[in-house]
Amino acid sequence: MKTWSKNKRLIAILLSIWFVTTLLVGLAPEPLRFNFFGWNFTYWWGAQGSLLIYLAIVWVYAHKMHQYEKKRKS
Repeated sequence: MKTWSKNKRLIAILLSIWFVTTLLVGLAPEPLRFNFFGWNFTYWWGAQGSLLIYLAIVWVYAHKMHQYEKKRKS
């Protein structure tokens, strides 16, 4: 598989994770209203949880692109 095809597939997967993290949790808060470490889960998710997921998305993308570049150069 060519690098561009791998890149497009990775972007599609990471955008799907972003979509679920941002929109679905934000648009459907009623089923997610439960106590989470003393806080309402939807509040905690908006303040902390989603940020951790965003950092993970950036890290995964950078890591995979580094791997693709190393393969391409060798």
